[in-house]
Amino acid sequence: MFMLTNDQRECFGLKKIPKHLECLQLPKNANDNFETYVYIDNNVIVKCIMSGESYYYEYELSEKVSPDKKYLLPKTEKGKPVILSTSTLSKRTGIGMSLYYGYKNISLYNDKLNSCYYSNAYLNETVHNINQFSEWVEKWCNETTDADKQEFSLLSQQKRRHIKYNEGDVFRFKIGRRQYGYGRILLDYDKMRKLNEPFWDILMSKPLVCSVYHIVTDRDDVSLDELQRLGSLPSTIIADNSLFYGEYEIIGNLPVTENEDYPVMYGNSIHFGEKAVCYQCGKVFRKIDNETEIYGGFRRNGVSFCLNFTIEVLQKCVEEKSNKPYWDLYYYHWLNGDLRNPKHKDKLLQIKKQFGL
Repeated sequence: MFMLTNDQRECFGLKKIPKHLECLQLPKNANDNFETYVYIDNNVIVKCIMSGESYYYEYELSEKVSPDKKYLLPKTEKGKPVILSTSTLSKRTGIGMSLYYGYKNISLYNDKLNSCYYSNAYLNETVHNINQFSEWVEKWCNETTDADKQEFSLLSQQKRRHIKYNEGDVFRFKIGRRQYGYGRILLDYDKMRKLNEPFWDILMSKPLVCSVYHIVTDRDDVSLDELQRLGSLPSTIIADNSLFYGEYEIIGNLPVTENEDYPVMYGNSIHFGEKAVCYQCGKVFRKIDNETEIYGGFRRNGVSFCLNFTIEVLQKCVEEKSNKPYWDLYYYHWLNGDLRNPKHKDKLLQIKKQFGL
């Protein structure tokens, strides 16, 4: 079974496992394809490790257990002890750095700050099994510098932040480990919701419309003037988590204009018993009662936690100074339902005609 060494843990900001800790293997659930181990210090679980053929998850905890190690104790006086198991432990929140690998995805997350330090979501690399993940770990550790370790130390001392953001705010985000991208908030639908401004409110969470600039760089000091001269990918709708918790760092503001690009949501009303067709683009909302959609599959009410690009697609857009590579190369299932897709030009015209736009 694969498990990080203490030297490797230092390269991920994870706490080392002292020799005096008691290690306890938890029974498998019926669908588990991994082994679960907890490390206990004076009747307190301080670390959990899950490891299998295509899965690895290590994270920090502070959870009290009964002296016989059979029960997980409650957080409050009103709670009741529960049997210590993989499923009951998974309901408890981590308190420090966590390293996750599963389904080809890798992330290094800070549970205390609710922020992701590293993710391969935008990269072209894929890790298919635990052996390849082990090789990836070795590569990561070889590339880790003393400055990286110092950064992890500073992260462990930070407190969770709640950042206020506004439409027009420009933000910086990580692409992999050493590179950066830049984006901008175009519209805050949750703000419209709170102000009772009319819009097609079929979006979960606190949705923001954001765009990504045509830039991939190792610079963390790109200016607003530089960004203002660049093109952007078609905007997308994301939950506000990465901005609210400070993972995406706001660097300034470029006021929103009348010429911004917004996703289009179109389809039949989802309210029970209501027959109507709706259209939403930016702040433009239209509804026609007693009429139905002329084309299906364009509701677009999904809210993502990620921005809409891969590094390969973004770099090609940068090179060509065009969004054509985005429409040609980005995920088909995502683009096929986007009415801004050039192949849907005639359909979009017909839909706008339906609403008199």
